[in-house]
Amino acid sequence: MTRKKAFWLSFACTLGVLIPIYAAALFFGTAHLGSPDAAAAGEGVGIAVRRPDAGDSKNLLLVVRDGEDASFSLVRFDALQGKACVMPVPSALQVETEAGKPSTVAEQYAYAGPGLAAQRLAELLGLRVDHYFSITRDGLVALGEKMGNISLDLTQPELREIGGLPMGSGSGGKTVLSATSAAELIRGSGAGEEALAPLRAEAYSAFLLAGMDRLNQILPDFLRGNDRSFSTSILATDIYDYQRILDYLALQQPEMRWAVLETQPGQDGALLVTEAGREQAAEMFS
Repeated sequence: MTRKKAFWLSFACTLGVLIPIYAAALFFGTAHLGSPDAAAAGEGVGIAVRRPDAGDSKNLLLVVRDGEDASFSLVRFDALQGKACVMPVPSALQVETEAGKPSTVAEQYAYAGPGLAAQRLAELLGLRVDHYFSITRDGLVALGEKMGNISLDLTQPELREIGGLPMGSGSGGKTVLSATSAAELIRGSGAGEEALAPLRAEAYSAFLLAGMDRLNQILPDFLRGNDRSFSTSILATDIYDYQRILDYLALQQPEMRWAVLETQPGQDGALLVTEAGREQAAEMFS
């Protein structure tokens, strides 16, 4: 047998062995890929799905201006923990200046605006306050109208002590309120700031919850608009962070939490935050 014939004979034998092996492998490989289990297991492979992380939370100081008066509240949007929090802050809450002299949140606001008030509040409570958002009462009402109506139970123990509130007229004592009627209710009650704190906190929380599925569009559009009713330290680049956080919250039913900061009387009408109040704020805004 010549070398040429021996080569071709050997080549044919090799093919005779390899071809059945490759055919079997191809058959079983395609059969596996075509199975429903394989399709489910491979679905989404290679697609990165971003989930909320520790950076997907924002604390801001909300300042609502009504003529010469201003009210203050801390608000938190937390995508990682799936919650939003509201805590009214008394304007008479005592803070410290750089010189170590006592002052109040309202005095620091009057002296240098909401940015300084936010800074002093952050130092007092040991919290991160990322931004401030200062808006007129009418501007807040216009923003609230975009979120829809809310239902409040005005017979709750926290609200019963507020004079001038009507009893709930709906089912179970609940009252349906628009943003306009809620603002009129708060202003028309005649109660002082401390007494009104629970009503403000619950109303703010209810409006946030009512509009949470659309707040990821409502708030960014409002911030990018030309409305002159507000000022803020939220920059154009920060809006994307808020929108991402609110996108996450829009996909779920976030836990809405509100509380009134616990304080005790100080000197000259000032209010001092208690240790329980510090713990309360840290638990909600950290």
